[in-house]
Amino acid sequence: MNNQQKEKINLVTSTISTELDKQSEVEATYDEMLGHELRTASIAIQKSLHPDFNHVTNEQLVELAQQLNIGGLTLFERRGNEFIGVRSSDPKEIGANSKTWGIVYTAQLQLADRKTVDVGTGLSMENFWSGPIDTASTDETNIRKWGEYYDGTTNYIINPYLNVSSSLEHYREKVGVDVSIHELLDSNKGNLLEIGVLNPEKIFDKGPTPNNREKWYSERLILNGSYTYRDQAEESKLKEALEKKSTVFYNVMINGTNVLKSFTPIETSNLKYKRDDLNKVVMVATDYTQIEKTLQQQFREVFFFMSIVTLLVCTVIIILFSATRKKNEGAVKTVQDVYLDNINSIVQSIKEQRHDIINHITTISWMIKLKKYESLQDYIDPLIQEAKMMDYKIKAVEINIPALSGIIQAKLAQAEVHNIDMQVDFKNMENLRLTTIKTTDLVRILSNLIDNAFDAANELPITERKVTLEGVVQANQLIIKVHNSCNPVSPDIQSRIFESGFSTKTRKNNKGLGLHIIKQLIERYKGSIDFTMQEASVTFSIVIPLKHEK
Repeated sequence: MNNQQKEKINLVTSTISTELDKQSEVEATYDEMLGHELRTASIAIQKSLHPDFNHVTNEQLVELAQQLNIGGLTLFERRGNEFIGVRSSDPKEIGANSKTWGIVYTAQLQLADRKTVDVGTGLSMENFWSGPIDTASTDETNIRKWGEYYDGTTNYIINPYLNVSSSLEHYREKVGVDVSIHELLDSNKGNLLEIGVLNPEKIFDKGPTPNNREKWYSERLILNGSYTYRDQAEESKLKEALEKKSTVFYNVMINGTNVLKSFTPIETSNLKYKRDDLNKVVMVATDYTQIEKTLQQQFREVFFFMSIVTLLVCTVIIILFSATRKKNEGAVKTVQDVYLDNINSIVQSIKEQRHDIINHITTISWMIKLKKYESLQDYIDPLIQEAKMMDYKIKAVEINIPALSGIIQAKLAQAEVHNIDMQVDFKNMENLRLTTIKTTDLVRILSNLIDNAFDAANELPITERKVTLEGVVQANQLIIKVHNSCNPVSPDIQSRIFESGFSTKTRKNNKGLGLHIIKQLIERYKGSIDFTMQEASVTFSIVIPLKHEK
C-alpha cells in the first residue's frame, strides 16, 4: 500500500509537471507578447513627447497612457549612477529611485550606455528591454509588466508598464497549473492534502529580502497551489531532492496527522525566463493515516480470519488426537488380546506341566521308597537338563522393549507345551527404540507369524517340529526372520500366500491375522515382508526401517 501511495504521488507529480511545462510555455509566449506591445507603445510615446522631459507634463502622460491602452508610464532621468522618476502618469512614481530594483537598474544602465541589455532574463531588443512580471515597488497591490526604452534622442528613459494582476488571476482561474491542482485535490479528497509548486530559493534563503520585497511576485515561495503543511525537515529533504534530481519521500507528523510528503524537482523548458539556477519543486502531501486505517482494517480482517482458522485447526487437532488415542487404545487392546491368548496358552501349559510334575513326583517318590537310587538318578538327570535348557532359552532373550520381550518369552513357553523345538537368537538389540504404535503392531505381526509357524510345525511328528526366530538391528533397520519346518507347500499356494482372505488353516476358531493384513501393517512403516520356500521349511523375512518413524 505504501508503494501504491508513492505511485499515486508520482502520477500526481507527473500531471503537475506536464501542466507546469505547458503553463511555462504559455507564460513565456504571453510575456513576450506583452514585451512587444510595450516596445510598440514605447516607440509611439517617444514620437509623441518632447525629447526634453522639462517640456512634458504629467497630464500628457496620463492622456497618452489612456490612448495607448497601457497601465501607465514614467520618464526616468539619469543623475550620475541613479535613475529618478521625473514625470509619470502615477504620482507615486514621481521621485522613485530605481537603484534598488536589481536587474531593472542594471538594464537601465546598459540602455543609457547604448548597450544591448544582457541581464540573463527578460526580452531584449534594439533600444529596448522588457523585464519579468513583478510587484510594483510603489504600489504592492499591483503586479506589472515593465518596458525600458532609450534610443539616445531624449534626456530620459521611457518606462511604460501594464497592470497584469487581473489577467493573471483570470488565467489561473480558468486554465493552468492551479486549475489542475484543484481538480486533483477534489478527485482525491481524504487522501491528497495539498499540492504546491515551490520556489526552493525562498526556503533556503531565510534572511530579509532587499527593501522588504518578501511579498513581491518574484519573491513568492508558492508559485502554484498552496503549502501549509510545513515541517522542520523540509529544507534537508528539499536539498536532497535537488541534489539527486529525483523524488524524495518522507513521513512526518504535522498537527497530529501522519503526512507522507514528497519533493520532486521540475525542469521546465522555459529556461529563457528562469531567474535562478534552482529548479522549481513540486510538493505533494498525502494523509498517511488513511493507509494506517486501511491496514488496521485489514489487520482486523486477517485477525478474524486467523482466529477462525486457528479454531478450526484446534478442532481438527482435537479430533485427530481423539482418533489417534482411540487408534492407540485399539492397538493396545489388540496387543492385550494377543497377550491374553498367550497367557491362556501359558496357563494351559502350566496345568499340563503341573500334571507332569505330579506324575514325576509320584514316580520319584515310589522310586525312593523302593530304594531304586540308581534308577532315580537316571530318571532325574534328563528332567534337570530339560529345565536348564528351558531356563537358558528364556534368559537368552534380552530385548529392552518389554512388550516384544514378553511375547517371545510367552511363545517359548508355548513351544515347550507343544513339543516344538524353538530357537531364539537376537543381536544388537540394546539400542532398539520403537514408538508405541510400531511396538504394538510389531507384537501383533510377530505373534501371528510365530503362531502360523507353530500351526505348520504341529502338523509334523514331534521330532521334526522346529521353529527358529532371529532378530538383528543393522544399518538403521530391524530385520526379523521366522523359520519353521512344515509339510511341502504347492506352488499354487505359494503364489497366493499374500492374497486378501487367503488362508491354509482349517481350524474354525482361528482368530489370527492373514498374511495380507500383516503385509499391509509392515508396509505402513515403509517396511517389507518376503518368504522363501524350501522342500520342508519356510522362512518369512521382515525388514522395518528405524531412521524415519511415523
